[in-house]
Amino acid sequence: MVEKNNKPIKVIFFDIGGVLLHIHPEKMIKQISTITSIPFDIVKRSFPEDAHDSYEKGKMTDNGWFQSCKNSLPTNNNLKENQFWEAWSMLLGDETDVIDILIRLKKSYKIWLLSNTNSRHIKNEVENNYVFPKLVDGAIYSYDVGHRKPEQKIYHVACERAEIEPERCVFVDDLEDNITGAINAGLNSIHYNNTTQLKKDLKIMNLIND
Repeated sequence: MVEKNNKPIKVIFFDIGGVLLHIHPEKMIKQISTITSIPFDIVKRSFPEDAHDSYEKGKMTDNGWFQSCKNSLPTNNNLKENQFWEAWSMLLGDETDVIDILIRLKKSYKIWLLSNTNSRHIKNEVENNYVFPKLVDGAIYSYDVGHRKPEQKIYHVACERAEIEPERCVFVDDLEDNITGAINAGLNSIHYNNTTQLKKDLKIMNLIND
């Protein structure tokens, strides 16, 4: 899916998880299940969505997030905080081949990150273990700005920090709700499904030639 107006593009925003990084929630859940001997499906169903929303908005400490996850599981579980963080790190996998496209686009456009995420993943994992943070011109993280996609405010903040009008941006994300939020905020958008489709969509938008 491509949504584009006719103004020249200057900035391209990329989501991280599911676009620049493979993510593996099942590995995290399996690890917690193994540690606690709680069945996989129960661990999965117990995930505290409201607390996660607060954590990714920077309104909850790391310890608060751990406690929320531990307390959401059946009582008397033996989950320790260091074990939890080990499992939490397993959510992030390898970089995708979208990195190669990012490098090509960087020659002609400013590249920014726009991600719903948390300080633990960014500071302990992303900044230390991956290449793409070193390639971009800036980053908007939900925990840093207090808003999450698809809330309108995070897209407005992103454009303000990149010093660009929404109509001169393209936003790439794998979640349709986030794409809808971006379009409603005035950004051009590409719904990411796979690298082949992304290249086709970028060609349609005349952002790459081949």
